[in-house]
Amino acid sequence: MTTRRRVWVRVALVVLAVLAVAAIAGYLTFRNFTAFPGEADYFSVLLIGEDRSYLRNGEAVSAPGRMDAIMVLAMPRKGGPSLLMSIPRDTLVRYPDGQVRRVNVSMGAGGISLARQVVSELTGLEMHRYMCVNFDGFIHLVDALGGVDIQVDQRMQYTDRAGGYHIDLQPGLHHMDGETALSYVRYRNDAMGDISRTARQRRFLMAIMRELASPKAALALREIWDMVTEYTDTDITMKELSAMGWRLRRMDEATLRTATLPGHFKGAYWEPDYVEISNLMASLGLPTGQ
Repeated sequence: MTTRRRVWVRVALVVLAVLAVAAIAGYLTFRNFTAFPGEADYFSVLLIGEDRSYLRNGEAVSAPGRMDAIMVLAMPRKGGPSLLMSIPRDTLVRYPDGQVRRVNVSMGAGGISLARQVVSELTGLEMHRYMCVNFDGFIHLVDALGGVDIQVDQRMQYTDRAGGYHIDLQPGLHHMDGETALSYVRYRNDAMGDISRTARQRRFLMAIMRELASPKAALALREIWDMVTEYTDTDITMKELSAMGWRLRRMDEATLRTATLPGHFKGAYWEPDYVEISNLMASLGLPTGQ
């Protein structure tokens, strides 16, 4: 995998990581934890893919970089629909020093602590846990599942020779291997750019969830577990992973609500709509924060 390709893998693969880890943890423990640890009415995870820089020899720069992929997974403790919300990387948010900046620079400015703080400011939710993803090896993870079926709704054609990226898909149902899935989640060359891409990534996520619940996934659990744990950094405990796994194992489109952070374009930036964010949280019984 090329240096730029490592940087370009986006939100869908970040969420694939936490779902794979959680689902497999649930399967491997063979216990159905009915409640998450702690006392909050919900359990939330901040999902991050870092936009790291790489040296000429392919070695990653160790300093934290911009968040290239950002999602929040919030699961009500007492059941009911969970929320998987993507946050556009150019979303504007007020930082503790009073300055308004893009959300994706918080990791580089203050590490995971500041990232959690500004995402909480945006969503009104406390970020209980986090998961950062190193993208290496995720093509192999999709392949370990035997690929994934995706319905493509429009012609997708683009070549970036400098970035080593090519996609050419016709509308219709496609069984995608890891390389093709990577191209699918990277594609942003339509009118809505990053916004429509996050919708495709969530579609990809739901397809992956179906694959993780299939009998063939059980045959590759150990291989998938080893891959995913090698490429993630998280403070989620095994007990929490197990609880997430059992909850996610039963999820489908009716029990997992997906959304982009409510807002609108403001030039090149995404301006959050805090009234609509509060309405979204209230509709799922989550704290509004506003």
